[in-house]
Amino acid sequence: MPFYKRGFLYLIRKRGKAVLLLLIFLFVNSMILGTNIILRATESTETAMQEKAGVKVVCEISDTACPIIDKEAEAIRNLEGVTSINRMGRQSAYVTDLAPVTESTSTEPDNQKVSLLSCDDMDTDTPFADQSYRLTEGEGIMPETEYGAVIHAGFAAANGLRIGDPLSLEAENGKTVTVEVIGEYLTGKESRQEKSTLAVHRMENQIYIDNTAYLELSDGSGFYKVSACTGQPKLLDPLAERIKGVLQEKADITTSDALYQQMKAPLTQIARVVPRMRLLTFFTGTGIVSLLLCMWMRSRQKEMAVFISMGERKSIIFLQALLEAAAVFLLALMGSCGLGLLAAGSLTDLMLSAVETGVSLQVSLQFTDIALLLGIGSGVVVIAVWLSLLPVIRANPKDILSRMEG
Repeated sequence: MPFYKRGFLYLIRKRGKAVLLLLIFLFVNSMILGTNIILRATESTETAMQEKAGVKVVCEISDTACPIIDKEAEAIRNLEGVTSINRMGRQSAYVTDLAPVTESTSTEPDNQKVSLLSCDDMDTDTPFADQSYRLTEGEGIMPETEYGAVIHAGFAAANGLRIGDPLSLEAENGKTVTVEVIGEYLTGKESRQEKSTLAVHRMENQIYIDNTAYLELSDGSGFYKVSACTGQPKLLDPLAERIKGVLQEKADITTSDALYQQMKAPLTQIARVVPRMRLLTFFTGTGIVSLLLCMWMRSRQKEMAVFISMGERKSIIFLQALLEAAAVFLLALMGSCGLGLLAAGSLTDLMLSAVETGVSLQVSLQFTDIALLLGIGSGVVVIAVWLSLLPVIRANPKDILSRMEG
């Protein structure tokens, strides 16, 4: 009778033992599959997080007389690894036919001006990014915005301005530009200002405009700050060195990845714990399955010794035992696919519950997880079968039979 037929007949005859082995394999496979899913989800989440965590190099001029010109900002934008830049300008201006908000009676020119702040993206490197300021109406400055302005709600009320109204600005050099009001905001700190504060320094007179309007109004005078964002945190320091080569000693260059490190911390913790869990599961599963198979093989030593004495090769005996264990393992693998997914979700919630973070792991079952489980599980089966058959393979059939008879 072929060894594979003997193996399947043995499983049918010893259904109780087969079911017990199936349950053990089901538990081991579910744990291994769960850890595989969590590790893959952690890696994919970290990759996506790198692109959204605001990892950047910040360049701020050290001398107001030497701003970062637009040509230098474009050179930074074209550096390898840079995904976007945020250029920030600052200057004072007059508002044509309108009046700034002020409680001061000073006749100084600064009490007749507003403060213009330009940017490419108002959600980055501005008080709106950390929610110190908040939009109350309309929208903010975005990279595609042209000739738009976000004004303080108090300034809008004092001058009767609404979303969509034009606003004319005049620089000290005589340049003028007309922008459209696209948003209004509040800071929440207006009441803390002193009455003697000049208009140009008051919060109500801070007007955010896009860089298209700013460059036209300032006649290309340049920016006081440029941030270069990258989706590759590992390249942050080399990128800072390349930017330093572009700007030389003109600006102070710092790197900013605090948010990324904060978001990465729980993922790092998971990445350290889960592989150890998988390794522990592998050794524990191998040990339990080996002990169980050893008990079974002990009761089958006489049967195997008879087969060997009749001329059956020891390799065939090993293949039969391996086939029996592999058949049960494959059945357990199919059942563990569903159980492993449930276990991964529960383990993820448990691990993230102890850490305050905005990271969410997207847990799903993929073919790579099943393939990895098949590889690890096959190692468990082969090692366990080999260990359980080692006494039979090394012993002489006559010794086994005589010992069993005695």
